[in-house]
Amino acid sequence: MGGHTRGAGNFTAYVDDCRCRVLEEYTRRLEAEGSRLAREPRVMRQLLANADEILNDVAVALEAGKVRSDDPHSRLARDIGTDRAEAGVHPRESLEAASLLFGIALETLGDRLRGHAEYARLFTIVVLSLEHSISTRIRAASASYTSFLLNRMHEVQVEERRRIARELHDRIGHGMSVAHQQLELHEFHRSREPARAVVNVELAGQAVQETMRNLRQVTSELHPHEPLKSLEKALLGYLGSVDTKAMTVHLHVNGDETWASPEVRDESFLIFREAARNALAHSGASVILIRIDIAPHELLGFVKDDGHGFCPEEATRKQSMGLISMRERAQLLGGTVTVTSEPQEGTCVELHVPLHGRLGE
Repeated sequence: MGGHTRGAGNFTAYVDDCRCRVLEEYTRRLEAEGSRLAREPRVMRQLLANADEILNDVAVALEAGKVRSDDPHSRLARDIGTDRAEAGVHPRESLEAASLLFGIALETLGDRLRGHAEYARLFTIVVLSLEHSISTRIRAASASYTSFLLNRMHEVQVEERRRIARELHDRIGHGMSVAHQQLELHEFHRSREPARAVVNVELAGQAVQETMRNLRQVTSELHPHEPLKSLEKALLGYLGSVDTKAMTVHLHVNGDETWASPEVRDESFLIFREAARNALAHSGASVILIRIDIAPHELLGFVKDDGHGFCPEEATRKQSMGLISMRERAQLLGGTVTVTSEPQEGTCVELHVPLHGRLGE
């Protein structure tokens, strides 16, 4: 081989002569060593494209007679870092692959240049350019890897804050609202209907006790220790804890509740309770209908009232916590909440949750 290289000056051709051998040996060694990076065709294509860019950098350095002083800006390297982070690949895998490429490229290119009159100088350029190109790409990939993880961490923190806000609003805020309402009714009835005022105090006490239980649940990783066993009984319990004498409330639950998992029943209860609470507190309705149909493949339900209604778009713009909470809980179940309302035309809150693959425990 040395005789073919002696005196030649087209270093791009030198590198091109070695390119296929380097990439083929790189692929073979990654597969032989069981690298996780070699298991996915897309990842392997990224690795080979990155190796190809590195060989191009070596050719440029050989042609110039020196290693480039700037950092080669490689979008591919940044994409590799992001993809590795998203796939949960430890940086060690990428560093081992880079080290493997360095060794294969150095050996192959060094052998190709052997016998050249300026072999020592050219071999030094190959070593330095490989190190420079690989290390700068590793830095770029590491930066995007870290950036992705930091963004993901931020998203997790934001979602956790939103989840805490939902739990406080739905579990704690609700109980305090009921207790406050019952205490106001106690003051109203105390002089006129003492017996009824006593009932109001008892209901307020029950609401406070429920809030304390929920608070313990929230502070224990925000997850109930005892999953909801009956959606219908839970809603009946809620309706029994609030004042519904000024309106007629109908509740119908159809189907086998075990078709819905405990998680679906628990989150659905909080959604229906929030919709019912809003109707009781704000709609000015005379009739409220709560209907839930549970089939093996889906849960469908709605809370409908004949009250004064509102503009859903306006509520969305105002960032109504209740509406946001209902929709987020539905999304966690893979479902949707739809609110239909117009001024003076009542309101209907509909929940749809697919149950395929969610058979009750």
